[in-house]
Amino acid sequence: MNPVPREGSWSQRITQAAADRDLTAAHRAHLRESRALRRLSERLLGPPPVDGRGAFGRAAGRVYWRLRLPPLTTTSAQLCSVYPFVSDPGLGVDGPLIGQEVYSRSGFVFSVHELYRAGMLSAPNMVVTGEIGSAKSSLLKTIAFRGVPFGVRFFLVDVKGEYDGLAAATGIRPVRIGPGSGVVMNPLAGIRRQQGQGETEWLQIQRARRLLLLEGLLEIQLGTPLSEAERSLIEYALDAVTRSDDGTSPHRQATPTLSRVLTTMSDPTAWGYRLADVHYDIDQFTADSRRVRLALERLITGALGGIFDGPDAATLSVDFDQPGAILDLRSVRTSDQMTAMAMTCAQSWLEAELTRPDAPPRVCLYDEFALVSRHLGLIRRMREQLKLARALGTANILAFHRFTDLAASGSADSEQVRIARGLIEDTGVRVSYRQAPGSLDAAREFLGTTDVETNLLLHLRRGVGLWKVGLRSYVVKHQLSSIEKELVDTDSRMRQAATPTRGGPTSDHTRTGQVR
Repeated sequence: MNPVPREGSWSQRITQAAADRDLTAAHRAHLRESRALRRLSERLLGPPPVDGRGAFGRAAGRVYWRLRLPPLTTTSAQLCSVYPFVSDPGLGVDGPLIGQEVYSRSGFVFSVHELYRAGMLSAPNMVVTGEIGSAKSSLLKTIAFRGVPFGVRFFLVDVKGEYDGLAAATGIRPVRIGPGSGVVMNPLAGIRRQQGQGETEWLQIQRARRLLLLEGLLEIQLGTPLSEAERSLIEYALDAVTRSDDGTSPHRQATPTLSRVLTTMSDPTAWGYRLADVHYDIDQFTADSRRVRLALERLITGALGGIFDGPDAATLSVDFDQPGAILDLRSVRTSDQMTAMAMTCAQSWLEAELTRPDAPPRVCLYDEFALVSRHLGLIRRMREQLKLARALGTANILAFHRFTDLAASGSADSEQVRIARGLIEDTGVRVSYRQAPGSLDAAREFLGTTDVETNLLLHLRRGVGLWKVGLRSYVVKHQLSSIEKELVDTDSRMRQAATPTRGGPTSDHTRTGQVR
């Protein structure tokens, strides 16, 4: 009879250790057999193996020869177009979705205000250009429409009547301006003083803004540059109306109107004392500046009479709880000169209200910018307005059709062309849709595009534009929602006129292609 080992004795320890080693060895053997069985099952029951020439089996697409391709050398900026799984990160800011970046197939999100806050732009200004029918106006309307849910209000002057759909979609009632409309604007309305802005700086900016506007309007009316005597008369009369030259408190200075300036021009007793310092005979000065008084009188009482000035010039009140405001000038589009003056007066009137310190983030659309660029005085005023964009929190968008329109505003070294080029260079975002072959050289000059980008402008399809945001370039396909397709449709009446009613007689105006 074998004795039972005592617990904790050497014999009991030796027996337990031997049992543990046997159990560990058995567990390891079980794992090896399991792995071998799994590999065998995969080989016999799983899919056929795949080697360098493809899979085995019928219709497996195996190749007899392996391709020997040279290594690909490219830049990291182009990898997103070479490898579909490499996606461009985009601009990296929040904002409305514009569409799809063509090469990376990623969504393109854009917001001027957010880009400026992120430090990616030095100025919150933007330029959009493109041929007729390239969807330039569609982009302007969707930027305005999609920015509303993000708290960005839009303000624009409509000279073609193309923004009725935008007004209806956003619930805005456009302000109709024209003969018999009952709305009288004051383009000389004052701007508000901003927080932290000194009184002297505020008064100087306001005075310069009014002088530039008056000089620009009168130069268009006369068709020639103003003389020194004429410029001085405008300055003297404006200072006399506002009483800024007699020590009056800025809070008690009168708001000038065109009619008050004209009345003061004809009253030498209000400003004649200023000629003593320059030893200018008052009668001679009156004769030398007679032309500008007649031009201002025609502006007030002529074809645009009663619209931009009157005895009770209205003060525009913008409700910033609304999505925006639209000033409709379609009824005063009689000539390019009249349209340019009307646009400038309306924009000045609107901008004066947008300088309120409590105004929310906003975007101002300047469509038909080429009309303004043709006149030196008006483009000077536009330059001063865009300089205030950062201080006012306003994103300005300049839109026109062709760069050749800007180049044709004067000679290559003229001040108009230099200012226009400077305004585009100062914009942080430049969007260009399809350009005609004759505009490519001007596009290269104004946009600073590379050879590849310049050639691309010739072949862009409708709704696809070249976006230059800072130092980065994107090719973006603008996408529209079902609501926006009706909002941006400007060809509906033309298609309706060109398509006769099925089964019925064709009317006279349909046969001739005219729209009533």
